[in-house]
Amino acid sequence: MDLKKLNNNELVLHLDETVRAEHRFTVQVILALNELHDRRLYLDLGYSSLFDYCIRKLKYSSSAAGRRIQTARCIRRFPETLTMLQKRELSLTAISLIEPILENENRASILGRVRGMSSRDIELVVAEFRPPVRFRDRVQPVRVAESTPGAGSVVKEKRLVQFLADETDIQLFDEVRSIVSSQAPNMSFADVMRIVFTEFRERHSPMARHERRQNRIGVASLYSRQRECGTQPSRHIPDEVRDAVFARDHGKCTFAGADGTRCQSTRGVQVDHIRPFAAGGTHDPANLRLLCAAHNRRAAEASFGVTRYRRE
Repeated sequence: MDLKKLNNNELVLHLDETVRAEHRFTVQVILALNELHDRRLYLDLGYSSLFDYCIRKLKYSSSAAGRRIQTARCIRRFPETLTMLQKRELSLTAISLIEPILENENRASILGRVRGMSSRDIELVVAEFRPPVRFRDRVQPVRVAESTPGAGSVVKEKRLVQFLADETDIQLFDEVRSIVSSQAPNMSFADVMRIVFTEFRERHSPMARHERRQNRIGVASLYSRQRECGTQPSRHIPDEVRDAVFARDHGKCTFAGADGTRCQSTRGVQVDHIRPFAAGGTHDPANLRLLCAAHNRRAAEASFGVTRYRRE
């Protein structure tokens, strides 16, 4: 059939009929696999298992073969799933997902729940029947092989990142991915996270703000506002001065021990007055430094006493 010769209505009708035929043939494939299984015919044909037969003889991918074999097994155990497949109330993927958790005791309730559900929603149902697991956030170095046009397979150093997310997190991720999808179709988690993290850094990083400010006004001395800051009556440190201190100290705690060991913590760092503001210290950048929360409290204890600043 020359599809180019079909008008729009004929093309839509042809596609609809073809999809229905595809579904009928898919059901017939599942039934044939079950019959092949019952006869153990794949052994006579030289294959070690039905999965081996599907891969080597029928040329299915591993995932496609697995879905069909699990669906066939489910239909053998629970014939009502065949009817649901024929009525398109469940797909191959859906049946393969629920097959491991279906039992005689729960078959009615589970099949009633998953009828017409998307695969994603069915995965949530299946998760209810799995034992609880413990996970912790981790970053693990890995080496992966990536295909590069013209260069074949190239091994690259990557990081495997593992963390737990709830349904709200996934919905938020999907929303953000849909917003940025105009930049590239089918963005990966890493692609989306890189865009979001870069956006957040550019908006909120003191060092990024300082760099943008310097680019706007030209290269300026860190102490260009020294006179203004020296007479600043308010405790509030101007944003441009605060950002300049972050840039100067590289966003790290500057506390150094007696042997010169520097803290270098980047978490919860705060701008601290070397000569305390309460003792007449100014917002002159030379009187400002970055300290982590712990060393900031330690400095306050040294200036004003332990009783006032240490929590019992």
